[in-house]
Amino acid sequence: MKLSQYTIVLFCLLFSITSSYAEINIEKCKTNESDYIIFDEYDSQIAEKIIDYKLHNQPEKRESSIIKIFANENSDDRNYWLASFQFDDQTQQYLFFQVEPETFIEIDKNQFEALLPKIVECNQNKQLPIYSENFDED
Repeated sequence: MKLSQYTIVLFCLLFSITSSYAEINIEKCKTNESDYIIFDEYDSQIAEKIIDYKLHNQPEKRESSIIKIFANENSDDRNYWLASFQFDDQTQQYLFFQVEPETFIEIDKNQFEALLPKIVECNQNKQLPIYSENFDED
């Protein structure tokens, strides 16, 4: 009896560990062929949706947080968005957003660092967010 209980507990533990680390597959990006970056009203709405999801309409927290949102510079290929939030207490949180199908996934720093190169792979400047607030490089 003890062995079967141990096996069940071990199985549940393994399942919870593997399921808590979401696997996110990102398709290869398409390069922006134009000389400029389009960031229109639709993109602005997506950025607001990401910020609202994370900060839940807390304007005071938004004003004091450094927010960086990354996406492909090619406006025709912006299905994947990645955001980092740095708060007053220097803690950081990360969020992945997929437009189609609309999906928010809370991620950790390791996932952020693994996904960022894939999302900005086709961008000319891979360090510069497509949208930011309270960030010195604005």
